[in-house]
Amino acid sequence: MKKKIKNILITCAGGSSSIFFAQKMKRRFNIFLADGSDQSIAPFLGFPFVKVPFGNDPSYEKVISSIIKKWDIQCVVPGADEELLPVKKICAKNPGILAIVPSADFIALCLNKKKLMEVLAGLKISYLPPFKNIDEIKYPAFAKPNFGRGSRQAHKIESERQMEGYLKLYNKKFSDTLVQPFIEGTEYTVSVIVNNLNKIIGVVPKKIILKRGITKAAVTERSRLIENISKKIIRELKPNGPFNIQLKIFKNRVYIFEINPRLSTTAVQTDMAFGNEIELYIKYYGREKINKRPRMKENVYLYRYDQN
Repeated sequence: MKKKIKNILITCAGGSSSIFFAQKMKRRFNIFLADGSDQSIAPFLGFPFVKVPFGNDPSYEKVISSIIKKWDIQCVVPGADEELLPVKKICAKNPGILAIVPSADFIALCLNKKKLMEVLAGLKISYLPPFKNIDEIKYPAFAKPNFGRGSRQAHKIESERQMEGYLKLYNKKFSDTLVQPFIEGTEYTVSVIVNNLNKIIGVVPKKIILKRGITKAAVTERSRLIENISKKIIRELKPNGPFNIQLKIFKNRVYIFEINPRLSTTAVQTDMAFGNEIELYIKYYGREKINKRPRMKENVYLYRYDQN
């Protein structure tokens, strides 16, 4: 970047990872916070704070653009899926603004879960294709909304009766739902740090120890299998930015069930085991060669807890 990054806007400021990075980076950057709610600790942390519309609100882009201008923001770190494309659009109109997100095409693909699974299968990266109609489902299966974030409305489905109940409970059509085979195996969440020129900075696999909607406990673990799959995604899909993979390994095969085109909430663990994903993206922005990349530390544990 020709312009030095000093003022950073972090959204979803009520989340634990946003708070972690705000406090961690406050000595090196001027941190500004934004969130769709002011009913959290975020307004009371000592950082400039503003309540903003949610990312799917038609006024979001205009509001964020005015905040960028008011606070002279040089870098935006969006935290919610629905914010990603609007923030990318803002940056396209303002080339001097850096966003810690992948390309617009990669974002759009990942947010359409059915399409993503079909593309991954077609490229022979991972094979968990969605069932095309309700009559062909083989149980157990796993169901979740085709568009949506987190683990909301995500359930293991054991029978046809449960599938019918799922659709009725959430008032969903089958066409709006991703239903795919349920896979046993060891689950991982993986931070993949890539710069804007699609050069890989690092891959940080974290084996899940405990998950309750979000990862509650995990440990970093080197995996050549995961590293190779990550590199293939980078080569084939050209994300040009950081992303997070959720996958399982079963019988030495990788099964990807989600790619989040943004930083994960486990980026705090990446910070301890490899490096600060925000600062790494800024450091290596525009670089064709990634020199002196960090080395990942194994056996770094994450335990998530609430603090009053």
